Amino acid sequence: MEAEPDADATIFLGDALLSGPQANETLELLDRLKPAIAIRGNHDDEVLDPSTFRSWPAEWVALNEWILDHLDASAVPKIEAFTAAGLYQLEEMSAYLHHGDLGSRDLAAVPDASAEVFNLLRGGTDAELVLFGHTHVQFTHKIGHCTFVNPGSVGQPRCGVLHACYGVFEDGVYAARQVRYDPAPWLAALDRIDVLHAFPDFKSWLAEGLLNGYGIGKREPWTRYASQGYA
Repeated sequence: MEAEPDADATIFLGDALLSGPQANETLELLDRLKPAIAIRGNHDDEVLDPSTFRSWPAEWVALNEWILDHLDASAVPKIEAFTAAGLYQLEEMSAYLHHGDLGSRDLAAVPDASAEVFNLLRGGTDAELVLFGHTHVQFTHKIGHCTFVNPGSVGQPRCGVLHACYGVFEDGVYAARQVRYDPAPWLAALDRIDVLHAFPDFKSWLAEGLLNGYGIGKREPWTRYASQGYA
């Protein structure tokens, strides 16, 4: 937000609050950002229906329930206002917007995914521009006349660098961007989550994943994408 103070409008592609230790701070930033369009992601669905994560490992359940227990009362109606995937018009730009979750890890929209996976993101339309997130890898992919753009993640890098990724359209031309930031407030917030005292290894794993830029573990395919220069 500080790097792009003159932005005319913002598109948010989903996953706002779970599973991070600064959910209310993120909510405040979204209030300031006032996205013109906000697409609902799978972790936003979990805010609205916590039963979807109750069968997860105990440490994840404890973390998510703590976050929800401490959420500002305005969070749920704000997440409910997020919209579904579809064709959207923002000023002169038309695009199909999709969070990027296709319901299966076999259908992950990553740089080397099949054409079938990318075409599923178009929702059966003939859109020439598709914006999506979910896989946290910043990249652009082209199939025929359609350009697929994942601007990356501002909260959980996965390709070995601690930074926030996003993208900017200027005069119809897209540019991928990244900014470094101080992780100290995030780590301090993680330290304040008392239920994680019962899961010290998990807490350390979360902190290490942020600091080394491999948010959910330094492993394939993230290490491969990092070696290929992806953010």
